[in-house]
Amino acid sequence: MEPFLEFLKGTRVCLCDGAMGTELLRRGYPKDAPLELASITHRDLVRGIHEEYLASGAQLLETNTFGANALKLSLFGLEEKVEDIVLAGVRLAKEVSRGRAYVLGSVGPLGKPVGKGLGVEDDRARECYRQQIGALLEGGVDAVLFETMASTHEVALAVEALRSFDQNIPYLVQFSFFPDGTTPSGDSLLRVLEFLKSLDACVVGINCGSGPHEAVQILEQFSRHLPGPFSVQPNAGYPQIIQGRMVYGAPPEYFASFAGTFVRLGAKILGGCCGTTPEHIRALAQAIGHLEEGTTLEVLEPERKKAVSEASFPPSTFAEKLGKRFVFTVEITPPKGTNLEGVKEGVRLLKKAGVDAVNISDSPMARVRISPIALAHILKEELGVESIVHFTCRDRNLISLQSELLGAAALGVQNILALTGDPPSVGDHPFARPVFEVTSEGLVLILSRLNSGVDFAGNPLGKATNFTIGVALNLNAQDLSQEIERLKRKIDNGAHFILTQPIYDPRDLERFFDLFHGSLPPLLGGILPLRSFRHAEFLHHEVPGIVIPERLRARMAQAEDPKHEGVAIALEVIRGIRDMVAGIYLMPPFERYEMTVAIIEAFRKEDKEDA
Repeated sequence: MEPFLEFLKGTRVCLCDGAMGTELLRRGYPKDAPLELASITHRDLVRGIHEEYLASGAQLLETNTFGANALKLSLFGLEEKVEDIVLAGVRLAKEVSRGRAYVLGSVGPLGKPVGKGLGVEDDRARECYRQQIGALLEGGVDAVLFETMASTHEVALAVEALRSFDQNIPYLVQFSFFPDGTTPSGDSLLRVLEFLKSLDACVVGINCGSGPHEAVQILEQFSRHLPGPFSVQPNAGYPQIIQGRMVYGAPPEYFASFAGTFVRLGAKILGGCCGTTPEHIRALAQAIGHLEEGTTLEVLEPERKKAVSEASFPPSTFAEKLGKRFVFTVEITPPKGTNLEGVKEGVRLLKKAGVDAVNISDSPMARVRISPIALAHILKEELGVESIVHFTCRDRNLISLQSELLGAAALGVQNILALTGDPPSVGDHPFARPVFEVTSEGLVLILSRLNSGVDFAGNPLGKATNFTIGVALNLNAQDLSQEIERLKRKIDNGAHFILTQPIYDPRDLERFFDLFHGSLPPLLGGILPLRSFRHAEFLHHEVPGIVIPERLRARMAQAEDPKHEGVAIALEVIRGIRDMVAGIYLMPPFERYEMTVAIIEAFRKEDKEDA
């Protein structure tokens, strides 16, 4: 066979195959196993699907390697089998093609958001793509197909990984779009089109996302902005669940009826994605054989959603105080049940002492507690006290994160501390599955986008939120330089204030300022009063991120009244850092709010005397 690029130049239109994944499932492949593993465990099944597509007229066969990357395979404990699975997929496609069809190495997205503070950092993404692509090249594919892509940033990393092999192998790029012209990651159609202009791909196009009718509307825009050639591989319509199975309704004849329109708009490669079968490809082959010259359809400008039209929420009272007065916040632990009288009593005590906000932890140590958002709303409505809600990524995917945050905004909860969260393995439900689709850095970015009036995918909200976004800082991290780099990314993503882990030596904060270069949002120093010598020993030796100098532990050991001594030590630390911070974040030990009240009252008294 002539080289793949020569073949493309010499043909008006060529036919790619259809779906592999939905065909495997339709033919009985187990739902709880990775589809790509079928190339090893169900070789005859995969081979048979390839053979049927070839017999239907396909000139391009895609390898069964779409999700064969380390991240996706790690969900099944198969991350060490990437090369074996990819090579097996290439081998089967080549065995079937035998010089009668070209083999495209299928590469899909990694399955998690890619970027700083998101599910996958850039370096890790490059590494995963390079591993998968390297095996495809070793197997001898004729070209690499990046398909069902949703993020221009991720595609740029994938292409960079391909080019790192210093091989002049051709590649194709296909994006997936929703009917409104956005990708699943939120990139707009126009942004994708501009991005595709910068690539040296031999073919660009669309696949998955929707059926052939909506693919026409997307391809019209491709035709208007890009020279082509294009590839088009839609789904067989929208799926529906019938008796537990995903069924696609567009019949082969209907699907193939769009072939002429696709070709007139510049498509050179036609094929199918989810729900398409060898029958769909056979119908396409027949349609291609009867194509006649036609005029280009009128290009229609897609409808665009209007930007935010309503004013955003007013800022929180806490936000208005930040950086303008020395503030005190106190952490409270939400109860396990629905009896809130105890926590209300404690908050009344704190309010009387003049606290500016209470911090509500989010199922700390992965132990089940009442929703911090619900509690924050109740405390504001009934007691007039604002909260800083600790919000973790542990239990929520991208949809749930945004849904709960929008609910918080609607309930008047506007101060959010973005945290990654403790893993379930340390809590009272160790069997629970963690989510962690994003880290705290990514959560800050999501909050910032909500504040700008769009969700993470770029969809307008109608009314922007106005969250005051907090982040955590561990001054005693094992690698403080790395901790500072993470903090800088959080600040770049939109953080408004910082809460530190407990401080027992002002020099820890001084060391941080010596190493940090750049502007900082208001920083609140963390203070956890010591209650006893054993408490001090426990914190120092068993809690990560807490370092208590030996001299302070000795004071606690010798103290006649340990709680009084703990309050005295806390006040000494506050005096030592007050000129370096915008306020104090108090963490009462064992919910002993009276200790924090004593600290606040003593500080306010000293402050008045100094004035």
